[in-house]
Amino acid sequence: MVNIMKIDFRKIEVTDIEGNKSTIDVSKVLGNVIYQKTADLGELELAQNIYKNGEVELSPGQAESVKKYTSTCFVAYVQMAVNKILLEACE
Repeated sequence: MVNIMKIDFRKIEVTDIEGNKSTIDVSKVLGNVIYQKTADLGELELAQNIYKNGEVELSPGQAESVKKYTSTCFVAYVQMAVNKILLEACE
């Protein structure tokens, strides 16, 4: 059985340098990043889904793709927030 996780990229909780928490929407940026950089049709469909809906269901393979793009295209504090959500969703 494949673990499917539901992630809402419109509601990513980040922490600033002083420890203050806020929520950001990375759905449009993440969808665009994947859309513009992928050569994979499955990732292209995922990019469109993230962009249009914000909240998506991810397979473990899709979660790895999201990690790959966030690690190369987002600043560290956003990477940490997205990776935390992906990790929590896997539990």
